[in-house]
Amino acid sequence: MRTKIIFIALLFLLFAILAVQNTVSTELKFFLWSINTPLIVMIVVIFILGLVIGLISSSMYERKTKKNESSSKYDIADKSTNTVNKS
Repeated sequence: MRTKIIFIALLFLLFAILAVQNTVSTELKFFLWSINTPLIVMIVVIFILGLVIGLISSSMYERKTKKNESSSKYDIADKSTNTVNKS
């Protein structure tokens, strides 16, 4: 528990150092839009967008995998109950 708190504190310290060193205003141009914000804001927004996209794609993959596993279990059960009588 103590090592976890120290690790989180170090991460916050590194983030604070990053934030202090990246306060310069930066212009972001996207198609017809132009936004002036501090660089740290852009870094955090891009990080959060990447995190959300990663979580969504991971959950979609997990859902697809579970669906395929459950359908294959039913296929195996159906095959085991269907027996052929050779009389």
